[in-house]
Amino acid sequence: MALPTSGVLDLSDIQTEFGGSNPISLSEYYAGGLYVPSGTSGTNGAVPTSGEIAVSDFYGTQSGITITVTEGTDTIPNYTGSITASIYGFYLRNYLPNNANTALINRAYTALTGSRSPASIPGATIVGLFYSPNKYAQARFYLVLQGTRSQSFVTSLNIQGYGTVTTAAADGFGSGITGNGVTATAWQWNITPTGWDGSGTRTVTIA
Repeated sequence: MALPTSGVLDLSDIQTEFGGSNPISLSEYYAGGLYVPSGTSGTNGAVPTSGEIAVSDFYGTQSGITITVTEGTDTIPNYTGSITASIYGFYLRNYLPNNANTALINRAYTALTGSRSPASIPGATIVGLFYSPNKYAQARFYLVLQGTRSQSFVTSLNIQGYGTVTTAAADGFGSGITGNGVTATAWQWNITPTGWDGSGTRTVTIA
């Protein structure tokens, strides 16, 4: 939830929105630091990355970071080859999860399908953000991050064409999935967002 755009705003409000622990220091909340994503902006413009910083810089800011996905499209077999799945969105093929609970597709995929901006959230590179209407004969939406992460590394996604899903309620989760010489963490939701069809742009806000 965004912080107020005017009126009383305390350090504790900033801590509640962006995270952290006591004692609170405003210097912990530079954009691009531990708690505040790069590019965070509010009522008074961008939150500083260094130098002078004030509580008023946080009017209208929020913890989530919005990713713009320029959709690509592809079709892939699953690991048995029995189902051909359509993929709409962005992924790095060598990170594409075969199943969020098991392993990555064991193929030397390196091509880029679609794009995303920005390319990362604090602490992790986004290597997949896509929808498949028929992966394992089930509509599914995926978030895939580089490396090994906990299920609560992010808390929620607001997906254009669907709404908000939480990582705690993900239908599938795999941490430290390895394959093709890479490691990734994947969340999967069995949902059908509208508008994800392999063309145009879509947004996902990750918090």
